[in-house]
Amino acid sequence: MPLTQFRYLEEVARCGSIRIAADRLHVAPSAISRQIKNLEMEIGDALFERHARGMVLTPAGEIYIQYTRNVLHDRERVRSEIEDLRGLRRGHIRVYGIDGVVAGPLSVAIHGFRAKYPNVTFRLISTGTELVTRAVRDTDADVGIAFQSSPQREVRFAHRVKDPLHAVVSPTHELARAKTVSLADVLKYPVAVPEATFGIRRLIDQRCRSLKISLQPALETNSIEALRGFARSGAGVTMLNYLSTKYDVDLHRTSAIPFSDPAFQRSTTDICVHEKRGLPVAAREFVGHLSVVMEEWARAAPSRRAQRR
Repeated sequence: MPLTQFRYLEEVARCGSIRIAADRLHVAPSAISRQIKNLEMEIGDALFERHARGMVLTPAGEIYIQYTRNVLHDRERVRSEIEDLRGLRRGHIRVYGIDGVVAGPLSVAIHGFRAKYPNVTFRLISTGTELVTRAVRDTDADVGIAFQSSPQREVRFAHRVKDPLHAVVSPTHELARAKTVSLADVLKYPVAVPEATFGIRRLIDQRCRSLKISLQPALETNSIEALRGFARSGAGVTMLNYLSTKYDVDLHRTSAIPFSDPAFQRSTTDICVHEKRGLPVAAREFVGHLSVVMEEWARAAPSRRAQRR
């Protein structure tokens, strides 16, 4: 099948619309429709169901789109490796990351990597842990950064950084003077938490159920920056992994207090890749670079400092 057909099919599956796919690919909708129809005739089965809400993959389409994505991914990997042999060091890396690390170690890692390999480009999507691992599994991402992610089919951990959950408050908050806190201590105050797709929220909910504690957040949001702002303002307490709050702590805008709860002390931030597909050269090198940067940031956590003393 010509590579053009692969690209057309993948883009329609991604956005669920021939018209939108045509706009993104800068081709006529009729050209995409014709290629899909030809392909359906070739394999003898429909790849899409046509609904008012858009194009939806059929069971046959689900099978074929995975094959299509494998081909496109392998082509990019091969091209990257050939360019690497030529010494060009070019490549394009697709990264999905949790909101908390985007403006912190992830941005630092991208800056440092591009200083060494200026011809490497990035596409970065910020989202919750659940969607990060899904993007890696579906090959929409070369690299994913997730918090406390659960094992997923076809996703493996390239590196896991110990990144305990901390209570985050304004430096003037009365909890700021505590050496450690419990979940019960924190819930005496107004709390802000991320929404359910975030690994942080999943960990908090699991612990609340285990302790039979009711969580009634003052603020629930899909923005880590909103959680940091809630703490900075003195409105109450939020709970974040250290990599998500280190920047504010370094500027003395917030204080991060370790939890005494072992379940919160064991949490990790994870670099995820697809289990069965080799990474392009640029992405493989970036994973190693990112691992070093994240470990350096994590070593500054109060709980890690206490362990070294």
